[in-house]
Amino acid sequence: MSEKKAFELTKKEEDFSRWFDEVLFKASILDERYPVKGLYVWLPYGYAIMENIMSVMERLLRETGHKRVYFPSIVPESTLSREFRFIKGFENTIYWITQVGLRKLDERLALRPTSEAIMYEVLSRWIKSYSDLPLRIYQIVPAYRYETKATRPMLRVREITFFKEAHTFHVTFEEAVEQVKLGVDIYKKFYDELLVPYIVVKTPPWDTFPGARYNYDLVTILPDGKALELGSVINFGDLFAKAYDLQYTDRDGKKKYVHTTSFGVSERSLASVIAIHGDNRGLVLPPKISPIKVVIVPIPFKGFEKEINNYASKVYSLVSSSYTCELDLIEDEKPGYKFYKWEMKGVPVRLEVGKSEVEEGSVTVFRRDIMERTRVSEEELLPYLEDLFEDMEEKMREKARRYFESMIVYVEDVESLKSSMQNKLVSFPWCGEKGCALKVEELTGYSMIGYEEDSLSGKSKGCIVCGKEAPHLAWMGRSY
Repeated sequence: MSEKKAFELTKKEEDFSRWFDEVLFKASILDERYPVKGLYVWLPYGYAIMENIMSVMERLLRETGHKRVYFPSIVPESTLSREFRFIKGFENTIYWITQVGLRKLDERLALRPTSEAIMYEVLSRWIKSYSDLPLRIYQIVPAYRYETKATRPMLRVREITFFKEAHTFHVTFEEAVEQVKLGVDIYKKFYDELLVPYIVVKTPPWDTFPGARYNYDLVTILPDGKALELGSVINFGDLFAKAYDLQYTDRDGKKKYVHTTSFGVSERSLASVIAIHGDNRGLVLPPKISPIKVVIVPIPFKGFEKEINNYASKVYSLVSSSYTCELDLIEDEKPGYKFYKWEMKGVPVRLEVGKSEVEEGSVTVFRRDIMERTRVSEEELLPYLEDLFEDMEEKMREKARRYFESMIVYVEDVESLKSSMQNKLVSFPWCGEKGCALKVEELTGYSMIGYEEDSLSGKSKGCIVCGKEAPHLAWMGRSY
């Protein structure tokens, strides 16, 4: 097998779904060959990327006063079912534990689909006074939902491995509203750092998270034209608090219900990075989340091997003082094979060191994003890399923005909407009436993803269905 053949991929533009699965395996992200459908094995490299992604999220959460906790993954049915609308929304996806060993349980236990019920049962004992609020906590844990649709690695799974869920608790509904705005802002900063473009939409009332007053979603679009929900920010008001008797004593000594919110993201964040930035050579990772920022590949030259390896080690010592770095000294792999291997893994920068580099006191710098080489002196290398990573982020951000704009379209009539639905995320004027939204869904066969509230106010736009004034920009498309 040729060096290139081992790393060949299905063309991304021809069959995105197959390309995505091949990249996950060949770049050592996931192994899909697990005997339970919808569950996957995380490989060390993929796990390391997710850890870096979650470290970005944790930094943003801690900067805004959120503290990490851990709550158990098992909840009794009696606790879970107190909020009827909540359990109704998950009733077809919950994993139930009914037996331990040979003994049947008196009460069913559920594996965590999400943690509202699990947390509120305990927090009703923590929160006593207005002085205990606001409380902002989060955890990164597995969550389990038996997806009834066809499963897809990272995109539609039955075990969400990296489920970051934040839960906040407030004195008033108005404070909860401000927290939702903060949650949206955190997510926008998060995906901006991942260089992933998105829209922020409010979910239609009839499709809102079970038990919620309202919620906002961040949505991107993948190369197959399907929308991907990246994360939700949810305002529960006092609905959950009433179900779980979550009350506090205000300044006047009166008992009042706590107002709560939650917001979550998952490994879909990595899926979006892979899908949007990756190419037909494999991953293209933003430097910020790459477990290895620089790889050094010596280029052997007969009779000069020792000098090359010694110089490569010197370069490694220099670079590793500032960046995560790997020196690839595997002897039974040719340089060409190593090039394809590290390109597949999306390592941002490769340094090539051969005979001419040793003699010049330089290195050849290869940047993964635009596949270009530059010769740089050893003395200039570290400042050059610093500027290079900044430039790489800017170019990747701009490329992703252009890609996103090419995948969305605005229309003002139903026929244009129907003809654009196969490979675009489509926006259109909407009056806000459920009947008009349902009519569009009937005509297209797709559900409304969400809408940008009042974004068309004062622009004299007519609803795509009824023609009445349309203050909202609605979004539709195929979705995961």
